[in-house]
Amino acid sequence: MVGANGMYYETVGNNNNRSWLLLLHGMMSSTMHWTLNRERLSQAHNLILVDLPGHGKSGPLKNDGDWHPDAMVARLDDIRAALGPARWHLCGQSFGAGITLRYALTHPDRVIAQAFTNSRTSFRDETDPKEAELRAVRVARIRTNGHDALRQEHFHPRFARRFPPELRDAMSKATEVMDLETYVTLIERAVPASSLRGRDADPTVPTLLINGRHERNFQPYRDALEQAWPSLEIRDIDGGHSVNIENPETFDRVLLDFLARHEAARPQP
Repeated sequence: MVGANGMYYETVGNNNNRSWLLLLHGMMSSTMHWTLNRERLSQAHNLILVDLPGHGKSGPLKNDGDWHPDAMVARLDDIRAALGPARWHLCGQSFGAGITLRYALTHPDRVIAQAFTNSRTSFRDETDPKEAELRAVRVARIRTNGHDALRQEHFHPRFARRFPPELRDAMSKATEVMDLETYVTLIERAVPASSLRGRDADPTVPTLLINGRHERNFQPYRDALEQAWPSLEIRDIDGGHSVNIENPETFDRVLLDFLARHEAARPQP
């Protein structure tokens, strides 16, 4: 359904004896990102799957400022309030991880435990002039060439060799109806604003990084986080950037084991 804030979400389960788990995908994806995980995860938790603005079934950005990560955090909290849980679990992937991590920093009292996967944008130095130049070239290319340029984006699903073919094709088809201006705005403004680099962001809630060890570009960030966030748990598993799709059984087991250890902290209904 589409909440009052315009962000599409869907739920799986509504068992009062189970905690809620929010799942938030990254760029060029949708709630389909969790297709291979939802059955196992829903055996232990009620699920909330959300589409980023301009992705999946969420509409485009309408108001200036809606692109900001803080605005997306507010949208997520509106969804939590509408569904009713006082506290929930979070799991974010790629750009989505930057939003869920920010949510936990903003509302730690509303989070039982959180997990995230590989997300360079959440920790990259977005003030680096080289990053700004690359971003400007990328934005200009998409504004000029539209969906033809979108199909060349590095993280376009069509390049995902380790995805099941049917899921890869369905996710690729979904990008054809993405709102281009919203996507460009997210790349140009939301991505740099979402970086936690330079911010005191050591989590105060139980936090797990499920690291897809085969994404080489993310491993220096993984190692830096191990030093910077002493409370962070890290599990390195086979897989790349979209580790929950590339290795769903192990991902689900690791995530469920972690969340189960923190269920005792959940207020009883």
